[in-house]
Amino acid sequence: EFSTWKYNDMSRSLITTITSDNDDGEYFVKGLPVQFMLTDGEETIHLGEAISDANGIAEMNIHEGTIDYPKDEEGYIYFTARFEGSDQYWEAEEELMVKDVVVSISFEKDGEDKMVLFEGVILGVDEEWPLADDDFYFYVPRMFSDMKIADGWFEEDGTGYIDFPTTVIGDSAGNVLVIARLEEHYDYGNVEVSAMINWASPKQLIAAEKPSRELWTPIAPLWMIITLIIMLAGVWGHYFYAIFQLIMIKRSKKKEIK
Repeated sequence: EFSTWKYNDMSRSLITTITSDNDDGEYFVKGLPVQFMLTDGEETIHLGEAISDANGIAEMNIHEGTIDYPKDEEGYIYFTARFEGSDQYWEAEEELMVKDVVVSISFEKDGEDKMVLFEGVILGVDEEWPLADDDFYFYVPRMFSDMKIADGWFEEDGTGYIDFPTTVIGDSAGNVLVIARLEEHYDYGNVEVSAMINWASPKQLIAAEKPSRELWTPIAPLWMIITLIIMLAGVWGHYFYAIFQLIMIKRSKKKEIK
């Protein structure tokens, strides 16, 4: 698997995942060197090398301004990730072609209405085109992953907007990082931009939720507690009744003997 990410600062990451398989199935391969290259159709430019980690991921970061990406007449850039092979693994190579795009977001407030505006531009060799008719997804960070807050759409002129949700919770001052992404696009790869805004609800103004009584929470539902009490009372009632009957039988036998 070979993918690319482009970020706010115009830097780019090339990411490949190396896997192999055996009788137990597919597994990630650690410690393999991967060569990253760029081609313009005539010559190949070596970008660098990365070593795969425990998850099989080899990643190379290219800072903005360090390289002038050659493009074809349609604006495509051609990347290659190559593993030369070893005594244990066969060589492998994968190519990736993406168009270079620039996306941006801004914020606009009109009375009580809050909007996130966005724009996308495709960078060709000598001209630019609007990024049109594509999805644009919006997120805010949460503890373990990013939470989607809206789906946007690029219009024909390469612009669009979303209404900022009123349910987003930020920090104590209401600040929240808004992240917008083109995701796994067949032409553009992954492109991400982000910006901070103080439109969220301040965290300290949100009342703590009271523990709910659900099957999956530490506090069981009342109906379950009542049912359990009735069942246990029935079980222990049978025990006491059996013991009482045994005592009565024993006493009746003593009377018969007398």
